Amino acid sequence: MFDLPSIPVTFPEKEIFLRLEGNIYKTELDEAEKLRFLRTAQKAHTLCRPRGRWDILAVEAVTGKGIMLENGIFIEGGNFAAKCDGADYLWLGAVTAGNAAGTESVCSDLFSAAIFDAAASETADAAMDFLVKISAKTLLLQKLSIDERRYSPGYGDMPLAMQKVFFSQLHLEELDMVLNDNFYMIPEKSVTAFAAVRKITE
Repeated sequence: MFDLPSIPVTFPEKEIFLRLEGNIYKTELDEAEKLRFLRTAQKAHTLCRPRGRWDILAVEAVTGKGIMLENGIFIEGGNFAAKCDGADYLWLGAVTAGNAAGTESVCSDLFSAAIFDAAASETADAAMDFLVKISAKTLLLQKLSIDERRYSPGYGDMPLAMQKVFFSQLHLEELDMVLNDNFYMIPEKSVTAFAAVRKITE
């Protein structure tokens, strides 16, 4: 298991604005509105504390209903499994932006709360991108390649209950993350993903 206690994330200004269904280069904002947006988004971003973990587990079999791992864990999802056909390992990663931005936004007005939410979400997504890039570099040294496409529980035919795999295998409670009875993660601004890993053949 590989631990990243601190993940550097550049302030994702454009992505935050796009998540708010605008484009900072096309939408007309007066200077006061733009300054307020930037200051609020920057504050939310600085409150985030992105960190994460990843690992790979050997694949025993890929079936029409999911992926059986060597340790006996079965990852449900036929469509997901089909796209991972031929994988030697399954990568699993998790990141969280922490609780601070979400807690701060509760006390804010609706405008600020929306920006805080978008900023924390984009920071978490950027942290996951970084986690994948670091993983790819490490795996390459082992002559392994990670697929660009990644899959998260709750999308497609992979049930949200598969979130429990990340907690059991990556010990996410050590990152102050919690999985509730409905398989939603706390902090809310957390991201998990699977990806196929294949041996590089020369």
